[in-house]
Amino acid sequence: MEFMSDMLSGADSGKPSLFEIVAQHKMSDLIEPALRHVTSVYAHRYPRHLVRILNWHEEVYAAVMLVVERHYLQAYGGSFAEHFYGTKRVRTRKIRGNNGLTRGDVWGSLALLVGLPLVKSRLDQYYEKLSGGEAARLLGSSFAQAGQNEDPSSETAAAADGSDPHGFRRRLMSWRLSLKRLFKLCYPHANFMYHAATALYYVAYMFDRTDYNSPWLHMLGLQVRRLSAADYRAMNERSSSATSDLAAPANGSSIRFVRNMVAYLLTGGLDFLKVLLPLSIFFYRFLEWWHRSDFHKKAQMAPPPPPPMPLKPHPEGLSVPEDQTLCPICKEPRTNPAAAPSGY
Repeated sequence: MEFMSDMLSGADSGKPSLFEIVAQHKMSDLIEPALRHVTSVYAHRYPRHLVRILNWHEEVYAAVMLVVERHYLQAYGGSFAEHFYGTKRVRTRKIRGNNGLTRGDVWGSLALLVGLPLVKSRLDQYYEKLSGGEAARLLGSSFAQAGQNEDPSSETAAAADGSDPHGFRRRLMSWRLSLKRLFKLCYPHANFMYHAATALYYVAYMFDRTDYNSPWLHMLGLQVRRLSAADYRAMNERSSSATSDLAAPANGSSIRFVRNMVAYLLTGGLDFLKVLLPLSIFFYRFLEWWHRSDFHKKAQMAPPPPPPMPLKPHPEGLSVPEDQTLCPICKEPRTNPAAAPSGY
């Protein structure tokens, strides 16, 4: 709808809307926590193999995303999230009439897509460790890390017994504490400037004051544009030619078959992620709905037991007439029907 409104209003149809840009960024931010949750769940079942991966989850995720993002930047000219939403990155200044990404643009984009989030996450964790986290913000600074409140004079004993004659350890400890205090003081302001710059570029991009949706793309001189029909045709031709170059013509041998399968996996394995992601989201939402609905509870409930068999009449008891309007005792028509404690 946003795309059609841009076309009808005469605006730049190749420029994505702010909602598409925000959706791309949100998607990139949500993939890592989702994979961490899945890894933590399976790490409890298979701790021998997955605990180490969970402890180094951010580094492993960064290494995997480095391969994925590099493939999508080289093959499609955009990141995984950008290609999922039908956009690409183009150079502001064309080189020989071509606005495609160069080798330097690809590695610069990888530094911002993979390196910057990893460094930002580590800095956030270190600041939370120094400041004490939510407990320190709610209950005071007494919950902050004990190491930052240490007194450098505690190392004077080492200098007194001769193990540190020049006071090097004492000076090193003093420098470390000073750097920690400086980081704790300056990092909130740097974090505010980071998010404020992103928000300002969002506002400027929304009001067409700039063609860059983030300061980092402005630094690289790259813009995000919608994929056109020519781009899709070029991508299909490129993928088919790459597959045909890797795969050998089939001649009935098993070696050629294995080689062709490996070629298809190399060229189409990473491309399948754009199909696997919506399928996994749909499957996750289906499981969430299933566990919250009554169908899940009914499926787990045991079926109700069958009704008991009716009791046979006593052989010495009164026979019940077939005509239900007659009294079983006097065999006369009922004038005042009533229910007895026995059920009649």
